[in-house]
Amino acid sequence: MLTKLARTARREEGSMLVSVLIIMLVLTVGGLVIASAVINTIGVVATGRDSAQSRAAADAGLADVSAQLQRGTIICDPRAAAPAPVSAPAGSPTAYTVTISCGSNPSTGRSELTLVSKGVGEQQTVTETSVTYGPGLAGALTTMKAPNGTLMLTDPRSSASGNVLVNDGDFICSNDARIIETVVVRKGSVHNSNRCTVNKIIASRGVTLDTGATVTGDVYALGGTFRLGTNAEVTGNVYVDGDVSLNGGKINGTLTVTGRVTGTAQITGGTFTGGFQSPPEIAPDAFRWIDVPYHGPLPGNDAAMNRCPAANAGADLLPIVSKTTPQVVDWRGCTSLLNLFSTALALRTDVTIYVSRAINLDGVVLSSADGAPHQFNVIMPDGVTDGRPTGPCTTENRLDIYSLKMTPEISGIAYSPCAISPGGATWNGLIYGGDVQAFNGSTLTYRDLSLPNGQKLREPLGAILNMRDIG
Repeated sequence: MLTKLARTARREEGSMLVSVLIIMLVLTVGGLVIASAVINTIGVVATGRDSAQSRAAADAGLADVSAQLQRGTIICDPRAAAPAPVSAPAGSPTAYTVTISCGSNPSTGRSELTLVSKGVGEQQTVTETSVTYGPGLAGALTTMKAPNGTLMLTDPRSSASGNVLVNDGDFICSNDARIIETVVVRKGSVHNSNRCTVNKIIASRGVTLDTGATVTGDVYALGGTFRLGTNAEVTGNVYVDGDVSLNGGKINGTLTVTGRVTGTAQITGGTFTGGFQSPPEIAPDAFRWIDVPYHGPLPGNDAAMNRCPAANAGADLLPIVSKTTPQVVDWRGCTSLLNLFSTALALRTDVTIYVSRAINLDGVVLSSADGAPHQFNVIMPDGVTDGRPTGPCTTENRLDIYSLKMTPEISGIAYSPCAISPGGATWNGLIYGGDVQAFNGSTLTYRDLSLPNGQKLREPLGAILNMRDIG
């Protein structure tokens, strides 16, 4: 059903918060994630033992490759050559070969993965099963809120391998930054310039594309003006519930608009007046919180500390970070503020800190003592498995990483169902919080990381778009 969306009210300057979720889709720069459960083929019912064997072998091949993709031992990057086919290990009771292809569907512009598994029975009966996966929208990797109502992505190294969701506020992108999938702004506008490239834009208000900005898919401006500037280009279609201002640029598809159009631009598919269907990504229930409980002592990790530091927690950490085996620090029993203010920590191993109350990492400098990459995580667990950030959250339950600096060798996960304050921080990795208050001056570089137990801050994604027996 076609829906003409009502215009949203004008934002009160300074009163909005930005919430950003970087959602991993099926195809990412770092890897591909799909459901790891054993897949049962569908289609014609097997009529004989050998057919059943070949079908089971095809299933085993899909399960094998799914698990390897989940672990990251197989990487599916649409910009690189396809991964090599996967065959059953020597001596395996089943015989299969799985081919893997990944890329974009030309009709949708979205990433897709196809696995074709050929299973062979004892009598050489062959079953080929083709499964196509598409991106899902559940799960989240990075959450950020800014009191000035704007998320700025201006570092040319900032290449987000998934969706960026802005719940409240605006999104600004420039300086060769690239979003491989979709930018969704539910209560704000988008302004892209200086060669910023995005696959798709969905904004509840206006969209401005200036000076070399590129959108390789469609643009939805659902309650404001769409502005297209010189050398800006939209490869797909543009849908505007409002007015359009054109100053050069190019739209390779169509322009559908409910308001008036001023100026000129090259529009290959023509201009149409009327309503359009609201995209599903704008729906409030399109994303789900990932709960992270305390995992307990972990094999291969020393339970380094289960007492509360007397004064400066940073001093207690100095001998911990110099160890050469992964360290887990359990400070969940501490009821007062944990203060690491301006501590310099040179890591020789991965360190994960679990807390239940406030921790102050303001001004902490994290570097690598041996030049090798290391991970520094700060986790306030969410032990209630309900798909939403669950506290209790008070002003005392906050992860303060204001002005923390990470050298390029250091990455980390900051996780809390409550507030995280990374203002002015240089953070490499993931910031995932129920209420993350990021002030201007933060440099956040996305990296795909795991917790010490291997958990990812994302769900196994990959909705099956098509599954069939083909031989």
